[in-house]
Amino acid sequence: MEENMQGNPSPSATTAAPLPEMPKGKPKSFTCPACGGTITLKAVGITISAVCAYCSSVVDVTNENYRIIETANQNTLKTLIDIGCRGKLKGIEWEVIGYMQKTDASGIYPWDEYLLYNPYYGFRFLVQESGHWNFVKVLRKDVAEAGLSNEIWMEGKKFAIFLRGEGVVQYVKGEFYWRVRKGEKTVVADYIAPPRILSVEKNDEEISISLGEYMERNEIASAFAIKEQMPEKIGVASNQPARNQNQFGNILLIAATAFALVCGIQYATASMADNADVYSSNIAVRPEQKNQTITSPAFNIPKSGNVLIACSSPVENDWVELDMSLVNEQTNTAYDLTQAIEYYHGYDGGESWSEGSQSAESFISTVPAGTYRLLTDMDAGALNRNMPVFLSMLVKRDVPVWSNFWIALLSVLIYPIYMLVRRWSFEKDRWSESDYMPAIYRINEEED
Repeated sequence: MEENMQGNPSPSATTAAPLPEMPKGKPKSFTCPACGGTITLKAVGITISAVCAYCSSVVDVTNENYRIIETANQNTLKTLIDIGCRGKLKGIEWEVIGYMQKTDASGIYPWDEYLLYNPYYGFRFLVQESGHWNFVKVLRKDVAEAGLSNEIWMEGKKFAIFLRGEGVVQYVKGEFYWRVRKGEKTVVADYIAPPRILSVEKNDEEISISLGEYMERNEIASAFAIKEQMPEKIGVASNQPARNQNQFGNILLIAATAFALVCGIQYATASMADNADVYSSNIAVRPEQKNQTITSPAFNIPKSGNVLIACSSPVENDWVELDMSLVNEQTNTAYDLTQAIEYYHGYDGGESWSEGSQSAESFISTVPAGTYRLLTDMDAGALNRNMPVFLSMLVKRDVPVWSNFWIALLSVLIYPIYMLVRRWSFEKDRWSESDYMPAIYRINEEED
């Protein structure tokens, strides 16, 4: 599939570079030698060719007899911005003096190019493709490796190759500072550093380099007082800036700072926690004890805080269920909990598998200081088979709490992660129109 040529400025004919100096001559009119219609020149002394608005003939205005370069029998194309329309962009008033419609070599992807003129600031191009706009200036300097390398550095920014292709002039009207005609072709290379695009156009005799900047369509509509419906945006333009592009770095910086702060608080909290054992035991429960409550010796919890109760049993393809109560001897307050230990493993189709665990733990967020006992009622598969069950029990107090840390960390990171995923998706859409898509955006490319 042919790539589109978004953002390619048009000074592609043999006299396009270097740009001419800017004399401030008054507008000049003459009669079209083909149809007798009036042709008015705005850039007097600079314009080389003009297209008659009545018959579309291309006239060489440097010839004293106004020689016809090409007679075109095409109908006049209605454009969004008319020749002669004026608008202010970047604080400068520009007048539209020329228009070209161009396509890629296949003729499938068209774009519009308006030639703007100001007698004091020279020429600019306004380029529209698929509802996306670029304000383009032809550079008066050479750019090293332009058109040759896949990367270009200019003004401290890296421009990456986006496409190489061909541009073909399909329609012209107005005046131009080079000789232009329908069917004219140029070889094009576009480099991007959003919101900028560096375009290199080459024919048999010269190379022209231009720098474009992405502009929102409402800016164009406001500048030229366009009352018609602006073309809708289709897809992501090659140099379209991502939403919140300027704030993206700040968002990541704030997130990194918050991440460090949350980690620091958790580390300080964990360092100050006692994380002390208050009771532990290893017991063997016999089948005859199945319906008996196992009561631990009394143990002391010296101050209010959280309590962790952890149990483990070396079960193999078996299970243990524990109904437990942590009971305060002074107040008779009970904290009830249930733990299930089950672990199964085996082979299926020559592959090993396992599920469950040989341990379990429960967390009580706040337990007052006092003397406690741990009461346990057990049921187990082994007891039902008249086999003993080995059980390890551990009670710890003032344990570092990681659940709050993970919640806080997720709260800090969720928006930056969302922004990163969204940015990645935006960039993938951008590079999907390029033959030079970076590897990071090629995930599932074959399926797409």
